[in-house]
Amino acid sequence: MKLFLARIRNRWLQARMKGRSIADLARDNLSALDYIDVNKDARSFGYVVVDLETTGLNLKYDQVLSIGAFRVVNARIKLGDMFNRLVNPGRYLHPESIKVHEIVPDMLSEASPLSAVLDDFLDFLGTDILVAHYAAFDLHFLNTSMRKKYGFPLQNLVLDTIPLCRNIAFPPHHYPYGIDLNSLPSSLDEIAKHFGIDIFQRHTAIGDALATAMILQRVIARSEKIGQGLLKDLIKAGALFLS
Repeated sequence: MKLFLARIRNRWLQARMKGRSIADLARDNLSALDYIDVNKDARSFGYVVVDLETTGLNLKYDQVLSIGAFRVVNARIKLGDMFNRLVNPGRYLHPESIKVHEIVPDMLSEASPLSAVLDDFLDFLGTDILVAHYAAFDLHFLNTSMRKKYGFPLQNLVLDTIPLCRNIAFPPHHYPYGIDLNSLPSSLDEIAKHFGIDIFQRHTAIGDALATAMILQRVIARSEKIGQGLLKDLIKAGALFLS
């Protein structure tokens, strides 16, 4: 039902934007949901797994510092097909945040602002399915920039690896009867540890994106094993629909 409503909103948006002068990349993004057939195997789709590093965790005041992403095709990570860009936030970097992401001001002196990097990311993303860990956080920053620049949010289908893992990838028999889903692993570190994944360059956008892509692989494999390998099964388990 939520995908159905998303498609209705998308059709309305396409009609509203018809005739307006916007970049081809943005116009192409308007058709992202046109390619979604929920009854096809999940592995048959292309996915772009993304992670952002930001100046902090405040959605209102903080800004993007870097974007990292990998493409997943046929449930395989295309290591040679990645997106890795620094972003100039146009603001002061707090020393406490530098301790986490290890991005210092000198590294950003020649970086472009998010409004400029956004087009390159749109080109990389295309109409693929967008995947992120705690997707609402990353999507907030991307959509804020999209709305400012083009007047609408990203139209790609979005999957969040946290509910995907909780609903598909964590075998029920590993946990006591009646366990609260909120008590299951949810942080990137916890879920990576559950699957035996070593996170390369933790708290870098490209390192965390790679770990998230590996988690997506485990989700798809598990979904096929339990007979829920269609895209509609992933949507039911972990799609994020924002109004």
